[in-house]
Amino acid sequence: MPVDSVSVDKVLGAVGTSFRLSRLYPPTHPAVQESLRQVAAALPALAAQGTVDWKVGATGLHWNGQHLLPRNTQLTELAGLLFARGIRGIQADPGVTAEHLLALFAVATGTLPADDRSLGRLTLIQVRRSTQRRSVRVGADTPAAPPAHGTGPRAAVPVFRPDATPPDVESRRLIAALRAAVGAHAEEEWRQSAARLLALAPDLVVARDVMPGAEVIAALDALLARTPAPELVDRIDAIGTVLADRTLVRRMVLRLGEARLPPTERAVLVVAVGALAMVATDVLLEAYTTVPAELREPYRAAARAAADRAVEPLAARLADANPDVVAAAAELLGCTGAPQAVELLVSLVRHRAPAVREAALHALAELGGRDISRPAMPALKDDVVAVRLAAARAIGVAGDPGGTTVLVRRLEQEIDEGVLAELLFAIGRLGAPEALNVLAKFADAGGGGPRHTPHLRAAAIEALGYLKRPEARALLELYRQDKERSVARAAQAALQ
Repeated sequence: MPVDSVSVDKVLGAVGTSFRLSRLYPPTHPAVQESLRQVAAALPALAAQGTVDWKVGATGLHWNGQHLLPRNTQLTELAGLLFARGIRGIQADPGVTAEHLLALFAVATGTLPADDRSLGRLTLIQVRRSTQRRSVRVGADTPAAPPAHGTGPRAAVPVFRPDATPPDVESRRLIAALRAAVGAHAEEEWRQSAARLLALAPDLVVARDVMPGAEVIAALDALLARTPAPELVDRIDAIGTVLADRTLVRRMVLRLGEARLPPTERAVLVVAVGALAMVATDVLLEAYTTVPAELREPYRAAARAAADRAVEPLAARLADANPDVVAAAAELLGCTGAPQAVELLVSLVRHRAPAVREAALHALAELGGRDISRPAMPALKDDVVAVRLAAARAIGVAGDPGGTTVLVRRLEQEIDEGVLAELLFAIGRLGAPEALNVLAKFADAGGGGPRHTPHLRAAAIEALGYLKRPEARALLELYRQDKERSVARAAQAALQ
């Protein structure tokens, strides 16, 4: 019977276009992103075909005896590059995403190995052997690999067994059974599923893909809150102990920081890394200090998920000789939201390293609470501008109107315009009775007094927006017609 390859041709045509564009532009380029969107839109039709096996030839891809899109030069080039690297077949399972195809392009260009875990649901078949990425369990009848000459026993290597359920599939089934167990027999169902998960845990540790292990950790962390049987709690702890393998934890943290990680996977990894905070903190700190500031949010989210569990290991790193490590530990301490972190951070406000003082103040602002206002006040006179700015912000979010007097006095002494603007924001947030007169003075263009720059005026007007008083709203209505565009825009934004 002839094979209907229309849907497959549509997917491969979009893949060829994406491959050509990815060689011309970086992955973030709009053209590449649009081509990947078109690929993603066509992939459901490919998934409907089930598992698809393509043969890779020097001149293109073949499926069930048909040469797919023989006139598509981009697809021919992709197949030729794969063929030159020893790839003779591609197995596409349902669930392939655009990110998996990007990894395929990287294999074709030689930047990734043919068995890289980022290939996901794509399996590349090489000359003389098949590269299996999804690990499956080693059965009891599977002979162990002999130890190398002159070395001790080696760890078991996962092998492919077609009669065994892959560990990722089985673990998801067991987690679903644990979540669904209700009624009179719930405890027995939980006990059986947990026992099978415990037996499966070593396979999840050595699997190439970290997501199945992360999913188990995140699910069990949520189940602990509603588990009635102490025996089951002990079994969950035993599973967590196996999955807390340092190698697996390191791979999860590294995976968490990948820029193109799907949001659903990132959410699971955040919970999993947070649950393993006692083991993951050192790796988390190492990664946090080596990535740019704009890529640090996933690590902060993991610290928020860890909460109190991260306080002890982070506190142990506050005595590190490297100021960058201490600053990173302070920032993550603020993300935990733990009340006991306030005392630890206050002791760092007078640290010898400016970066640590600044990080401690930002962490205190993250924690909030009136207790942080008074310890932050001395830092308003710090020699470093960034530290003074962080101190003003911390006092502003503390919510203690009594700090307004100190902020107003500092307005007369501060010379940096950025710190002045943050002081005005803090005065507006605290909302003390004298705040209206102070902010109105700085919002004015100058008149008979000293003239204020448009930036400072806009900051004062934005701060007026925090005051829920008729007089403040009247001033905002007035400045909405100001000749200075930045001032008028600030007033308009504050009114909304």
